[in-house]
Amino acid sequence: MKGAQLIEGIVTDSYLPPLGDTGNSWITLFKKVHDQYAAKLPFDGNVVYGMAEAYTFLQALQKAGKSPNRQGLVDALEAGGLEGPGLVPFRYSKDSHAGYTGVGSGPIKGGAFVPSGDVFTTDDGDGAVDKTTALSATAPANGIPTG
Repeated sequence: MKGAQLIEGIVTDSYLPPLGDTGNSWITLFKKVHDQYAAKLPFDGNVVYGMAEAYTFLQALQKAGKSPNRQGLVDALEAGGLEGPGLVPFRYSKDSHAGYTGVGSGPIKGGAFVPSGDVFTTDDGDGAVDKTTALSATAPANGIPTG
């Protein structure tokens, strides 16, 4: 646990909700999946990141059709409309495969990210950095994206 002690108090950023936000539908869903299928792993940022990636990939697979291929996946991403647990919306389009292009910031307290202040977005070029009021989508009750 010496690693956790080393990062205590640093200010960092995150595009995913904090693990301790039990009012967040995504954290609730991911904790439920974790406890049912991977309870031996710690419920940490790596697990939440992996679940967020898996959820996003499943949406892209669904949109790619019954026989997905590389071009079908690219087309699905570029069509947009993917939703996920991020603090900001996805920014997938024909012009950008950047995914999340914004973050919240805050300190590490007790080994966990604690958001502090506003959430900001930008583009994947040299655009302005803007405060966002966009809310992340609510996780589906059954955990399966509608595609």
